[in-house]
Amino acid sequence: MSIEKLLKPKSIAVVGASSNISRVGGRLYNHLIQHGFKGAVYLVNPRHQHIGDMKCYASVSDIPHAVDTLLIAVPANAVVPVLEEAGKANVKSAVVYSSGFSETGEDGRLKQERLEQTAQAFEMSVCGPNCVGVINFQDRIAMSFSQFLNVPALIPGRIAFISQSGALGGSLLNRAQDKKIGFSYFVSGGNEAVLDSTDFMEYFIDDPNTSVIMALLEGVRKAEKFLKVSEQALKKNKPIIVMKVGKTAAGSKAASSHTASMTGSDEVYEGIFRQQGIIRVHDLDDLYLTASAFEKSQLPRGNRVGILTSTGGGGVILTDKLVESGLSVPAPAPETALNLKRVVPAFTSVSNPFDLTAQLINDPELFKKALNVFANDENFDAVIVAASMVAGELSEKRASFIIEGVASIEKPLFTWWAAGSLSAPGMEKLEASRVPYFASAAQCVNALTALVKYAGFKNKRKSRDAGGLPAPLAAEKEIIALLTSSQAGVTEDKGKQILARYHIPVTVERSGQDLAAVSEIAENVGYPVALKVISPQIRHKTEAGGLRLNIKDKTELSTAFEEISANVRLYDARAEIEGFLVQEMAAPGKEVIIGVKQDPQFGPVVIFGLGGIFVEVLKDFSLRRAPLSETDAREMIEALKGYPLLAGVRGEKRSDLQAIVRALMSVSRLALDLKDMISEIDINPLMVYPEGQGVKVVDCLIIKKH
Repeated sequence: MSIEKLLKPKSIAVVGASSNISRVGGRLYNHLIQHGFKGAVYLVNPRHQHIGDMKCYASVSDIPHAVDTLLIAVPANAVVPVLEEAGKANVKSAVVYSSGFSETGEDGRLKQERLEQTAQAFEMSVCGPNCVGVINFQDRIAMSFSQFLNVPALIPGRIAFISQSGALGGSLLNRAQDKKIGFSYFVSGGNEAVLDSTDFMEYFIDDPNTSVIMALLEGVRKAEKFLKVSEQALKKNKPIIVMKVGKTAAGSKAASSHTASMTGSDEVYEGIFRQQGIIRVHDLDDLYLTASAFEKSQLPRGNRVGILTSTGGGGVILTDKLVESGLSVPAPAPETALNLKRVVPAFTSVSNPFDLTAQLINDPELFKKALNVFANDENFDAVIVAASMVAGELSEKRASFIIEGVASIEKPLFTWWAAGSLSAPGMEKLEASRVPYFASAAQCVNALTALVKYAGFKNKRKSRDAGGLPAPLAAEKEIIALLTSSQAGVTEDKGKQILARYHIPVTVERSGQDLAAVSEIAENVGYPVALKVISPQIRHKTEAGGLRLNIKDKTELSTAFEEISANVRLYDARAEIEGFLVQEMAAPGKEVIIGVKQDPQFGPVVIFGLGGIFVEVLKDFSLRRAPLSETDAREMIEALKGYPLLAGVRGEKRSDLQAIVRALMSVSRLALDLKDMISEIDINPLMVYPEGQGVKVVDCLIIKKH
């Protein structure tokens, strides 16, 4: 299927055309003409011979000329017949605005299936149904009924906008174009019966008129293609900015493992976005403002930001927000300070933020001189100019200085203007320029932070490893035998044997059937030991009273054996006791959790977090899709708020981070190898020791797919 004719048609037929511009069919024709479509337009409606001075055809097959794209605004029941007729007439693309499909229930779902089958049969690119349409800003082709098109003219640009919400998409276009932000295309996919957001992203990656892709998404239908497209976008240097709506509460359904209860679908998307270098924003204004900043600005070399301000308070606000976002506000270089002293009054303190004070009122040219020196400081990777109350013509002059300054600065320069309508001339001049301009300090910092993180991601990506690991220490059939040894479930001892075969260190342990065997094993392992019940039906041994820790001798072992046996029978009389696991008491260390969850869209995802309160209460964990590269694994560790506890704080030794990396990568390989058999893995805790001393699995739970 080719999207080219859908987005760049030379001839269009409006099916369901109307003379009433309050109806969809009327608006479509009106908007095409209003915004200057240069191609041929044909109207189709069997109830009219003419609409205005335009001939109206009874059907698509009656049109005597080739048609590139159909705009279909007829009731849902009539859509498939129209598509079939169009397919026979060799029409290769269509936009279906009609509602009444999968969004309405089972009957609508069946209609949508027939629509999809028809489009596939005729190899027809179809946008919709239940959408507001497509706008090609570059060629002024307005194939939409959105009231956004009531504007006098479209502002072309290099941002392609894909929205799964039609009405909200039109609203955002209105807000963005009010700020002189231009677009290459707008696509409202609606129900995405044939073409989805990922298909359009793929097209825009190769489109020479598009340099940034922004998307308002509720979800992704083609997960594997989405991942491939995001990789292509990175290679082509085309950032993807996403606002993902529809968050799912973690643990909304009863979960059988700790790992599963930690994550919902939104956490998976968050992890995928981070892993693929997709910029996620959480506010509608941030969506188009960040996209515009990427389109206008070069990428920074690092995270060091200089602040040039005419307001001391504004400089403090920016500093706080930059530091909170993980960016740095370093002091100017000594040479910069010396050069600035030559152009500013003697009483001015040269620092970062650099406040030019009210002296600008007496000497407006001072701003231009200071900007050229300050912004070119080698200590700054980016610069923010904070403007305050500058009225009328002076505001326009200030804006001109900023615009002129950008030409000689080889780094991003952003502007935050804190004033209101009195500074409108200057603000409007900046809006129409190539300088990223913001009316909010938060939005300014958010956009700059996105550029810094994206640049950092791309730099890391250049040296990204393939994530190769040694093969498992056993044949596949041996591992499968451990998984399938019981229909009821995988016991801890079998789970650890599987982990060990994937080079993941586990505790020293053996299993016995009775007290005599258990006693002999404990002597060989060496006291103190832990004693655990082995039962496929008992997943959570603590809950069932099925374990005892720090058993110091044979007497305590005998007591523990009897107590565990009684507890388990009381907890679940039907539980099958296969035996008892005698395990060494692992030396104290930092406790972390590694888990795996099979996501219905993206497949196996790996979760990592600190143990105890950090996961249970603070929800401090990170997530990435398998397979993990070494870079992925390291980023997962560093992403935790509690990372300093592993890196070593207040004199504590640094934990063995490389051992955690190896464990994460090994688990990710295991998850991929056994993805058709395993639904969840929960390693909790994994004990982490000081650098060079490794890690050790203390407990694990593997849950098979049913």
